[in-house]
Formats: sequence, structure tokens, C-alpha cells
Amino acid sequence: MDSIPAGRDSTSSPNSKQELSYPSTNLKPNQVGETVLYGIPIVSLVIDGQERLCLAQISNTLLKNYSYNEIHNRRVALGITCVQCTPVQLEILRRAGAMPISSRRCGMITKREAERLCKSFLGAHSPPKLPENFAFDVSHECAWGSRGSFIPARYNSSRAKCIKCSYCNMYFSPNKFIFHSHRTPESKYTQPDAANFNSWRRHLKLTDKGSPTEILHAWEDVKAMFNGGSRKRTLPGSGSESSSPLKSHEPSRPQSSPEIPTFIFLPLFKKKS
Repeated sequence: MDSIPAGRDSTSSPNSKQELSYPSTNLKPNQVGETVLYGIPIVSLVIDGQERLCLAQISNTLLKNYSYNEIHNRRVALGITCVQCTPVQLEILRRAGAMPISSRRCGMITKREAERLCKSFLGAHSPPKLPENFAFDVSHECAWGSRGSFIPARYNSSRAKCIKCSYCNMYFSPNKFIFHSHRTPESKYTQPDAANFNSWRRHLKLTDKGSPTEILHAWEDVKAMFNGGSRKRTLPGSGSESSSPLKSHEPSRPQSSPEIPTFIFLPLFKKKS
């Protein structure tokens, strides 16, 4: 399939970049609002000219069945960055009922990021609608770096060989492609970090940094596919048993009590004189 460079889609609006660069004039700093996600109202706050949602409130309502580590790891894997509130903004969120009085900080994410995060846990991972024979022009800078064509039509599993290298024309899965590199005269060596299941989502990026909004959103949706995490089995009495649907099915065994030393008391006989 021929690669279509990201950011050159003919259906994209020429003003899409301006919508990202310039905030709406109707939004006022620290303006409080409300957004409905999956039927649940979430408090929003205008920060730096952009409406952001309270991540803690999302975690305590929509994602209450998932642990903090699961939500944090998924957020990092999706490339979602939290903006921390100032003390004044935190107080506004407390009065709006989004945060408890005892809270000390709160991270805020955009509505688009909140939808992506919730969809990765609650929604169906269906591929975005893209033109036939479409491919993202992607690249990474691990080791000597490489460039290729990410073909969404071939991405039907987490291990699918859907990236065609632009240098050797070989196909790789996303997680393997970031460890495949070619040394070119203009490339410089970058020490890659430790491999893990979601590492490619951090390192693999669109080659054209000025891609239209439609391409960026489609790329985000593709990266959200097959992004599940394995739950760790919780031990009874750890406090998180009710929040995790996976529990140990092994029968409970009584704990053996430590051995108690036996003392034998011998009677003392008084020797007759």
C-alpha cells in the first residue's frame, strides 16, 4: 500500500490548526462548567484558555472499578499529560463538588483526552474510519531511528505486522519496529529505554508534526486500540478486593500456626536424709 503522508488529507479543514493554537474567546480563566461523559456529569475548569476536566473525579466515578496504577499506566501509554491546578483553582473545584476538602492537588485533562482515556477502559476499540489504502507516515528515534508506513488496515491485533519500513520494506509490529533502526548520515544514536508492552506508543510519532486535527485524532484512536492491561490478583484483606473484578478462585487454606514448644515439668523430689 502506498503511504499517504500524515497531515495531507484533502478532507481536513485549513483552519484546523488555528482551532488548536488559538483558544476560544468565550472561555474565561477559571470558568467552571460541566461535561457529560458516559452519562456522568464531570466538572470542568478553564485553564490557559482551554476547558479541562478533573481526572480525580473521572477516576472516582467512571473508572472507579480500576486501580490508580491501571489508570496512571493507561494515561501514560496514551500520551495524556495532566496539568496541575493552582491552590486557587483547587479551591474552586472543592466548592464545585469535584474534589474533597482534604485534597491537596488535582490533575486536569482536556475533554478529548478524557474521552480517549474512558474509551480505552469502557468503550469498544473499533478502528477509526479512514480512506482506503491510507497509511500514517511514522518515525521513531530509538537507537539510530527509522521511518515507515503504519497501515491501519493491517493493525488487527497487538502483534500485527502493520508497519512497513521505508528503508528495507520489511513489515514489523509496532512494538518490534521501535527496536528496528537504520543508520543514516544525518541520524544520531539515542539509547532506547527498557522494552515494555506500551513503549511504542511513546516513541512512535507522526513524521509530520504539523498534521491536521483529523489526522492527529485518528492516530490517537489507532494507538488506543489493543491497549489493555492485565490486572494483578489482589490478596484478601488488602482493601482493594471490592474494586477488582478478578479474584483468586483458589480455596482458602487455614494458615498453620507456628509450632509451640512443649515444656515438660518434672516433679522435684526431696532427697531423704
